[in-house]
Amino acid sequence: MSAHDQVLDELEEHHQLVITLGPQGTDASHAARQFPKVELARSFPEAMQSAWERGAAALICAGFLERGQRDAADCWVDLHFRWNGRMKLRSCWAEPTKPMGIAVAPIVTGCAERVRTVALHPATSAFADRYLPGVPRHYVVAKPLAVEMTVRGQADACIGSLDVLSSTDLVVVHVLRPDMVWCLYTPSTPPADAAAVA
Repeated sequence: MSAHDQVLDELEEHHQLVITLGPQGTDASHAARQFPKVELARSFPEAMQSAWERGAAALICAGFLERGQRDAADCWVDLHFRWNGRMKLRSCWAEPTKPMGIAVAPIVTGCAERVRTVALHPATSAFADRYLPGVPRHYVVAKPLAVEMTVRGQADACIGSLDVLSSTDLVVVHVLRPDMVWCLYTPSTPPADAAAVA
């Protein structure tokens, strides 16, 4: 039995809650399907904080990157080091993300130069660099929100998971199948002063 399988067995045996990024439809919610009890949080930092306070596990994507319109605001390595000594990294593994697509609103289909804005999660920026170079970006905290933004007409294109895109009238122009690394944390110390953790 691998160390990863042993950790999964321990979580299942103790019916331990796993907290990760929502909403439903994120790669995190998909990766968490292997756990019996899952709760979705608004952000990975919130998932880590909540897991520590509640004695739960946190499932964090190594590709976690939070960005304002210009600069990186938070990322996995910063989150990992902030929780050093309080949350222990128990397991890491790679698995494919849900298939993704670059999709455009029907009014810009077939005319890439008409794409004026793209909504995306910051971790998918490399795909925007490759397929939509120079197009201004609207960053969101989860790919389903990028799809929603484009459906509402607040962006001309987005990068989203194919299962989420399939329920819209957006047109997929590129399909992507990357892998992602997942990190599972459990508390290493009790939350004596949870309010002091930021």
